[in-house]
Amino acid sequence: MLKHIKRIIILIISLLVFVFDCISGWFQSLFNKDKAICVILYYHAVYPEEKKAFAQQMDDLLRWTKPICINDIDKIKPGLRYCAVTFDDGFTCVLDNALPELAKRNILSTLFIPSGCLGKRPPWLDERNADHKNVVMTEAQLNSLDKNLVCIGSHCRTHPNLLQISRDEARKEIIQSKKELEDIMKTPIETISFPHGDFNQTHIDMAIQAGYKNAYSILPEMIHAGSDSFIRGRVKVDPSDWRLEYRLKLLGAYRWLPIAFLIKQRLNIHKSIISYN
Repeated sequence: MLKHIKRIIILIISLLVFVFDCISGWFQSLFNKDKAICVILYYHAVYPEEKKAFAQQMDDLLRWTKPICINDIDKIKPGLRYCAVTFDDGFTCVLDNALPELAKRNILSTLFIPSGCLGKRPPWLDERNADHKNVVMTEAQLNSLDKNLVCIGSHCRTHPNLLQISRDEARKEIIQSKKELEDIMKTPIETISFPHGDFNQTHIDMAIQAGYKNAYSILPEMIHAGSDSFIRGRVKVDPSDWRLEYRLKLLGAYRWLPIAFLIKQRLNIHKSIISYN
């Protein structure tokens, strides 16, 4: 019940953000200052029973935005809303249930693959997680993908929390995954999604040195044309999202959440200091 209430509160705040965006966008249009913006979505799994809901979400995506590959975000033009679709983990259920719906609509997508887990169940999930029975795509399945519609990015080798392993282990995860995926796909791997969304400046530096052009987090963000940030934020979506909830995420109205998270984090630190004293 509490989780449901929290979800509704987040939805209401996001709706207010969207209203603010509409008003500010109208004023900007009066002065011919339309901005080019892009929202990057990320999914994990799409199951057979969710295929219809996912298809409806892709119809909404086409209705409200212009789909784009994450590798082409630098090319976005003012006056349009863009959206990029990504999937973390590379589960076979995405291959079976999501990619066919994307292909029907000619929507590009990016799969972030843990190269050391091909053909295996996700070792980072236990039985308490609903996705633990999934299987990561095999090398053959990756090679069967339509390269005109699907890009591949790294999700490290074994999907570790980079903050919980040594510096040398992290470097191996970041660099070796790129090499392994390039050997499989016979094409440069230019993007990486940090597992669990956990990383620090050291890991960013490692990714840059390895030759990645961009890295992706799990913090909601609206990306503007001309942004040269190496780290790009993404919005978590799921086929079970309410339709209004999904549309607001699609339009960037959930981008306030990182600020709320930061405030909560600082309040918790302050509370801990007071309790200690």
